[in-house]
Amino acid sequence: MNHEDESSRYHYPVEGRTDGAIGGAIAFIAVIAVPASIYAAWHALASWISAVFS
Repeated sequence: MNHEDESSRYHYPVEGRTDGAIGGAIAFIAVIAVPASIYAAWHALASWISAVFS
């Protein structure tokens, strides 16, 4: 029996391992990073306006 035939049963292609990585990163940015950035920007703006008019 050829060694490559034996080892090919346990070989998984590397290409398929990161298929969901880009989608996961986009989902993270859309769900967590964007609202957190908007929240932080809003509070910074509100703080600045409060400091200006106080």
